[in-house]
Amino acid sequence: MRARCVLLLLALLAFGSGMTPASAKLLALIVGNNAYQEVPPLQTAVNDAQAMRDALQRAGFTVTLVENGTKRQISRAMATVEGAISPGDTVLFHYSGHGVEIDGQNWLLPVDVPTAKEGEAGLIKDESFNAADIIERFRSKGARQVVAILDACRNNPFAQGGTRALPATRGLARMEADGGVFIMFSAGSKQEALDRLSAADSEKTSVFVRSFLPLLGRQDLTLIDMAKETQEKVRALARSAGREQVPAYYDGIVGRVTLTGDLPAARASAQPPVVTPDPLSGGNSQSENLFWQSIQSSSDPAMFQAYLDQVGAGTFTGTYKVLAQIKLAALQPKAAQQPAPKPVPSAPPATEQAALSPPPTPGNAPADATVTACDAAAADARDPDKPAAITGARLSADGASAAIAACSKAVAVPGSPRRVYYQLAVAYGQNGQDALALAQLQKAASLGHGMALYELAGRYLAGRGVPKDAIKALSLYYKAIDGNYAPAISRIAWMYANGLGASRDYRKAAAIYELGVKAKEPTAYSGLGLLYLKGQGVTKDVGKACDLFRQGASAGDADAAGNLNAKCPPG
Repeated sequence: MRARCVLLLLALLAFGSGMTPASAKLLALIVGNNAYQEVPPLQTAVNDAQAMRDALQRAGFTVTLVENGTKRQISRAMATVEGAISPGDTVLFHYSGHGVEIDGQNWLLPVDVPTAKEGEAGLIKDESFNAADIIERFRSKGARQVVAILDACRNNPFAQGGTRALPATRGLARMEADGGVFIMFSAGSKQEALDRLSAADSEKTSVFVRSFLPLLGRQDLTLIDMAKETQEKVRALARSAGREQVPAYYDGIVGRVTLTGDLPAARASAQPPVVTPDPLSGGNSQSENLFWQSIQSSSDPAMFQAYLDQVGAGTFTGTYKVLAQIKLAALQPKAAQQPAPKPVPSAPPATEQAALSPPPTPGNAPADATVTACDAAAADARDPDKPAAITGARLSADGASAAIAACSKAVAVPGSPRRVYYQLAVAYGQNGQDALALAQLQKAASLGHGMALYELAGRYLAGRGVPKDAIKALSLYYKAIDGNYAPAISRIAWMYANGLGASRDYRKAAAIYELGVKAKEPTAYSGLGLLYLKGQGVTKDVGKACDLFRQGASAGDADAAGNLNAKCPPG
């Protein structure tokens, strides 16, 4: 896996209130270089540039794109953008490709840069672009904001075997942030910026770019907010692969400014009227309802920011976005004085129970004889999709061959219910055919089958047959709730309690466990009890903890029974 550097430099001329004039334009120049002629080629630079182009166009930018640009092609494109700049405009420059530090300055390499050896640093300077000069060219045209995103390799592209390398250091030089400049690097000092989490990573963009892009079009985030959220996302992704990468930033901006110059929408003084949405309306999902119910009575602004993060990432539809923004705006000024939030949500029990009721779902067509045979051979008693007439059990290795034969026929029936793909996956797994099991599991998950989503999440968490990815696992657990598989509630809470896939947050974990208890999910009692036992996210209460362990044990949860025996006095 090639380690690449993505340096994000945001250089802005901020003045006044931060509001962009109505006539101002949003302009962008995007360069992505893979196909180098004399130095080692790259693989994902063009993908990163194309992804940036698409995101910026959605955000309202007029984009000029150069792919695999020579020095002349890049120069012409720069001149084109310069000619379009008027005073007050915002200009964004994104470069993805090779870059080196020489004599304390950062140089961006076009695809026709010649190879060089010791003593030829001047040649590279003549044939490349100085990053600081590019920024200054746009500033000199009167651009109100200049945003430069430099996606450059930290390795020395001139360090080739058999030659004396040009003495360009590893990494790019720090660029001081002053006079309205904001600088962000995709990785901290001496850290490598990852293109991919592993060789099996199917994402087409780098770890930094895939983390940064979902935030790009959001008007509720300042540049500092974007930096902080990107830090969290990148660090979590890198740690899921056993690596350490935390973007660094340096702020020289006075005031709160977004990418387009507008004040954050969530912090505007005028607040829209409060309209409470129907929590069971068809415009959102059960997992979104669950998350909102777990935070709606909180006095912690981080809870509502976490919801907005999920909206920005596309996990949630944004049904409660306005409410979250209002809550966030109201709580932030006095966050330091707020008491610890109570994890008990205010939604009525009927709503909480309804959030776990089976939705009408495609891929659950009525059974025919072949589907019935698959159910009889492999249906899981825990599966909410299982027909009531089928008792179900946990498939053993002895029954795997018969289940494969029956369920292979069932999945061939057009419109077969999603559970048969899951049942076939289980049968393949019991027969030791893991690759086939994974393929069927992914098919069932794509149809929204709750248990399949739950088990696929576990695979991503452990890196079993798929790249290890805690963030993806957390997302799949949320989707498993939409598939009506209630144990996913406890798993989500457990991940927040352990800082997996998201920042550690005991209060959020307690709030979600509490919802699981209200829904009488057996696995939730033990997790919530442990938080009370340790005083994590809730006030320490051993009696409450033991009471929860007893309830969980009575509901048949082995962990609760074990904790009751080990941590609570008899009786």
